Amino acid sequence: MPSGISSLSENELLRKVAGGDEASFKYLFEKYSDKIFSMSMNITHSEYISEEITQDVFCILWQNRRELEGICYINSYMRTIAANVACNYMKRLTTEKLILRSIYNESTQTTESVENIVINKEIHEIMEKAIQNLPPQQRKVYILSRYEGLKQEEIAKKMKISLYTVKEYMKYAVISIRKFVDNKIELSIILAAQLFIND
Repeated sequence: MPSGISSLSENELLRKVAGGDEASFKYLFEKYSDKIFSMSMNITHSEYISEEITQDVFCILWQNRRELEGICYINSYMRTIAANVACNYMKRLTTEKLILRSIYNESTQTTESVENIVINKEIHEIMEKAIQNLPPQQRKVYILSRYEGLKQEEIAKKMKISLYTVKEYMKYAVISIRKFVDNKIELSIILAAQLFIND
């Protein structure tokens, strides 16, 4: 890290980041990433998800770095971004879980409406294809985590791979499935799929 960055005031640091200075942005990441991670853990209670949220927050900061020059309180600004990212992530995760539940739930009520049957069939086809399109190891990690409910450490032991590899497989599996589902499922289908939640 170039000397002098750590001695900059917060406003000076933000101006340098806004101007595209990567060293200053790296320093900003090192200074605040642990705080964002801790906040995310309080919301999600998941190390894996909190790591993703932290990365997303700083990606958003960099993409919108020109706005930083007008920010007075960077800590509050980043916490707001983190809260929004966490909220959106949890919404996506809820949708993903309800779709998985509908895929693997063998029991269906005989009184189920024609509309529900059509929605269920479409969700089945989309999500099954998304999962089947994954590379074999990613697919296995994803199903063990999301369907069988194993922790990442348990998956690593079961598959005889490192914890880091499990995290990488899971990260890329989620990204691939999310892109596939986002492209295939209309908003109306996702909303209608709420009918399948049985608390």
